[in-house]
Amino acid sequence: MTFRIEDGFPGSKAFLNMPALRIPSGWRVGWNVLCSEMEHDLTGIGGSTLYTATNESRRFNIDVAFRPEFDPEGHFELTVVYCPWPRSERGRRIKDQPLSFLEGQVVHSFETQSYNQLIPELEYWIARCSVWEIEGH
Repeated sequence: MTFRIEDGFPGSKAFLNMPALRIPSGWRVGWNVLCSEMEHDLTGIGGSTLYTATNESRRFNIDVAFRPEFDPEGHFELTVVYCPWPRSERGRRIKDQPLSFLEGQVVHSFETQSYNQLIPELEYWIARCSVWEIEGH
């Protein structure tokens, strides 16, 4: 017997209409309010960040926002940010520094009004950033 979220928690807003994203280990999902209803209706989408996930070991953050908020003519914005390793004067990695994506490098951005285009793009970048190494040692 296969457990289905919909059966175990019927009507729960926490799981209602969530996309079935494939997320490998290493990612921490900080926020996810994406839902399949966005496929048909962009009315009322607000709270600028709809999805955010961080892979600390790979030093990537993926963020999905909706701009302008609450505008049915708005669009989804997917942004992938890489946080370079801080370096010593000799160019060696400083490993005990916390991540700060505020000063990171945007390595990809994507805009669409289509939820159906957003989800495969999001999955692609989750997969790519799970294996991508930008910097050497």
